[in-house]
Amino acid sequence: MRTESVSAICLISVACHPGALTRRGLLHDPACENGTVAGLLFLLAHPDDETFIAGGTIARYAAAGVEIGVLCATRGDRGKTGDICSRDDLPRVREAELRAAAQILGIRHLEILSYEDRLLASAPPEEIRRAMVAALRRQRPRIAITFDPNGMNLHPDHIAISRFASDAVAAAADPRWYPEAGQPYTVERMLWCAPGRVFDLGAIENLAGRAGIDFLIDISPYRDQKNAALRAHRTQYPGLKNLFRDDTTTAVEAFRVAWGPRPRAIPAADLFAE
Repeated sequence: MRTESVSAICLISVACHPGALTRRGLLHDPACENGTVAGLLFLLAHPDDETFIAGGTIARYAAAGVEIGVLCATRGDRGKTGDICSRDDLPRVREAELRAAAQILGIRHLEILSYEDRLLASAPPEEIRRAMVAALRRQRPRIAITFDPNGMNLHPDHIAISRFASDAVAAAADPRWYPEAGQPYTVERMLWCAPGRVFDLGAIENLAGRAGIDFLIDISPYRDQKNAALRAHRTQYPGLKNLFRDDTTTAVEAFRVAWGPRPRAIPAADLFAE
């Protein structure tokens, strides 16, 4: 069952400062469109997914002036309440938590849909495809990021959003799909979260040599922001703090190429690496 979608919300507007990013610098000169720096769009299932799999990465690129967007397909209504609110109030509370985490990390575009938590796979394909295509064409990111086909931890909603995201990225590039949703747009690269649990990556020996580690991002300079964003998800934090319990668990985040060019040097330290 689906309730009414929440409209897209632009949290922060950011000007594109010429020369802030050089062609051979960190981000290889992301294109400026409509006065902003084109960047990353995360297509995810739940409030807290953005911080869980990529909080440090988001904070890093946001600090560099890159436009960050998140589309969250549910309001997390089947999650824990943390004894903070009633079950009925949980969707509203988790949406507020997501907005707070987005501000901490520097997410500038947040779009929240209201498909049912734990039943995302039953979302009408035509409907969710249209919503995601519209977000891709509106935000025009260079890179789209989602869960891998196994959902990282076999969570059914993570698996479902991976499938829906792949469908939407392909459809967004085809002018025959939803012409009313804007001009067709092709992302340069689509990434999945890397194999393994993100909070275990920092303890893995020779992580850089493992298959599926195509991008390895040092998030230690942004650890405080990731931890603050985790705490902003107050209802879920009693569980999250047991997973992200020390500096090793917030040392790195990693991603795998799903579609598009593989970087020349693997693992690359920059998502935009050629």
